Amino acid sequence: MLAHMSEHAPQPAPAAKKRRTSWVSWLALAALVGIVIAIVLPSYGDYAHRSQAAEAVALMGSAKTPLAEYFQDQRKWPDALDRVAGTTSGKYTRSVVISRGAGGAGELELTATMKTEGVDRRVSGLTILLRSADGGQTWRCRPGTMPAKYLPQSCRD
Repeated sequence: MLAHMSEHAPQPAPAAKKRRTSWVSWLALAALVGIVIAIVLPSYGDYAHRSQAAEAVALMGSAKTPLAEYFQDQRKWPDALDRVAGTTSGKYTRSVVISRGAGGAGELELTATMKTEGVDRRVSGLTILLRSADGGQTWRCRPGTMPAKYLPQSCRD
């Protein structure tokens, strides 16, 4: 009877097979991560310097209406941008100034200069121009010393 009982006694479960990840799987994972990084990092770099340049364009853009109103009232441009515009610098933009036409009635040119520290090296210290030849009715954004490919799309046309 004892022999009979041992046959029906619960048997321990077979040892669970341990799964091991092969070195090929790790190699494939590392390759995949490398590919993703190779795609994402350059895209982020393009985003970073373009967004910094966009700040300068936005600062110049915010001066367009006050400048046009000043020209309408005075029939000439102001002597300095800070007489009509509130903000002429930003986190990445060192300054926005009237570089041509101050106090006159002809073409006006604004120049935004990027900071040299704390900005992407591709736009560090470079300039962007904004011009109006018709009293502020139309404006044209152009590259100064900054290559056009680093500018927002609105300044590349």
